[in-house]
Amino acid sequence: MSNKWTFDTAAVFWRRHARADPELVWDQFISAEAFILDHRPSTCTEADVLLEVLIEQGPDGRADGRDRRSLRRLHAFIRGLQTAETVAA
Repeated sequence: MSNKWTFDTAAVFWRRHARADPELVWDQFISAEAFILDHRPSTCTEADVLLEVLIEQGPDGRADGRDRRSLRRLHAFIRGLQTAETVAA
């Protein structure tokens, strides 16, 4: 698999290998995970995948800080949803 990810291909790859043993495809697994963590969610489905990856990190988190930056992006996305709901009401 190419390291040219789309959000969907990265999510499918990450989920498939997170549930198995990612050691056999470690470099691609980390690449897909990094792509997901660097992505700014634009749908609830994307936000869900991002949260799944963050939860899998556990309490220690990532040394590269991608998890904390992802949480900030999720927070901004959720704030945007709340703003849209307020405007629509």
